[in-house]
Amino acid sequence: MKPVLLKAAIATLLSIIASLAISWTTIRLTGSSMNGFAAFMSTLCPLLIAFPASTYTFYQNHRIALAHQELEAAHRELAGVYRRLAAAARIDDMTGLLNRSTFIKELNQAGQRGAGGVLLVIDADDFKGINDTHGHLTGDRALAAIADVIQDLFGAEGIAGRIGGEEFGVFVEGVPLSRGRALAERLRRSVERIEVRTIQGGTARLSVSIGVSFVETAADFSTLMAIADEQLYAAKGRGRNQVCAPDPETVTVQLRTAS
Repeated sequence: MKPVLLKAAIATLLSIIASLAISWTTIRLTGSSMNGFAAFMSTLCPLLIAFPASTYTFYQNHRIALAHQELEAAHRELAGVYRRLAAAARIDDMTGLLNRSTFIKELNQAGQRGAGGVLLVIDADDFKGINDTHGHLTGDRALAAIADVIQDLFGAEGIAGRIGGEEFGVFVEGVPLSRGRALAERLRRSVERIEVRTIQGGTARLSVSIGVSFVETAADFSTLMAIADEQLYAAKGRGRNQVCAPDPETVTVQLRTAS
């Protein structure tokens, strides 16, 4: 309120000065001289009119300015909420990777560019055993640890998401099958070195089985997932902690047949 009163006082003072100047000029033009009464009235009228009017005007302007500031703050807060909601709709809370629907959407969008690529389907080995032995909190830590490895290896190169309870997917665009298999093996070895601290104070060792699929041109999730699932099943059947991929010669024959 003090700034409002100060502005009103300054406006009133300027009004008084202007009133005195006008009165003095008008009286001089009539050939008379300024007397005390004229000076008093020239001061009193602006004081009685200008100060209340200025106070009201500046107060209303102050309220409008405050309302604008509150509105801008509300807009910023809403924009922040929208960004957080948009991110939450895309991201899996536990792992920080893409959720299933967003992963599929982004894979299909990348696949439409026609560069092909590889899909890695990664499954945490004996995850139920980890939960049953060490508790669900340890299981959550295990999933987060695997996701961290995936993010470190593929964060700048591929599309990574959590596509099931203990299942992850990584799509790397425009790379050959040999490169995809090498990346999968690197991931498998990295996870094998993880030791997750349990709630009992001990440690749990982790491993993953990985199925790899490959397409040379346009890619879509359903086609790649069917092949990768088959390879993942084979990796599990071979004793887990394995990487399985289609035979390169078989893939080449399939690609030639498709063309």
